[in-house]
Amino acid sequence: MSPRTTSVLACTAAACLVFAATPAAAAQAESAYAIAASGLVKIPRTPSVSGPGKESLASVALPTSGPSLVSAKALNAEVKPGHAKSSVAGLSLKLGVLPAAAALPGLSAEVIKSECRDGKGSVSIANLKVGGKTVELDQVPPNTTVPLAPLLELVVNKQTKNADGTLTVTAVSATLLGRTQTLDIASATCAKSPGDTPEPPAKPGDKPRPGGKAPKPTPVSAHLDVTG
Repeated sequence: MSPRTTSVLACTAAACLVFAATPAAAAQAESAYAIAASGLVKIPRTPSVSGPGKESLASVALPTSGPSLVSAKALNAEVKPGHAKSSVAGLSLKLGVLPAAAALPGLSAEVIKSECRDGKGSVSIANLKVGGKTVELDQVPPNTTVPLAPLLELVVNKQTKNADGTLTVTAVSATLLGRTQTLDIASATCAKSPGDTPEPPAKPGDKPRPGGKAPKPTPVSAHLDVTG
């Protein structure tokens, strides 16, 4: 396990597996991470991949100090040219450990995934529960707001166009305690492939003739009204 990973992770007695991302010589358009938090509790992007590479963690509890806000069976992030994806399996959020958040319900999910390919994003959420109650989220349009409690709001399938032309899709972005705490789950960023500029469709009679001669005009019937 790399020193960077060790500094941000606390693993249970079960296995903790890390596959380090391939180092990139320069900033890459594609990137992905599974979990990040800011505010009262800070969690760096974990695991985080920028440029082609892959990183996976098993049996994770975060943050490393104090009570765990986040626990998961697996965190995954993977990047390929033009393609990025991330996922969290067996997620459990103990929101009550936050200062002044004893009344917030717990949140869990079987699987949360995000994927970005060729500038287009998609998400998948399975068995999301808040306070033990299932929240149905199927075919959710981009940037759908789901208020769950007075101090808890989710933005599902959050999609953001970045200044460099890339797209960032985050499966679940949670805002807690009046924006005092934020938590992003399963985020992926990718660029749209340049592609070739399509040629305009050919009109009848525009096909070149043998020997490079100009095409023969195609007669078109028409009727002109005559006045006077």
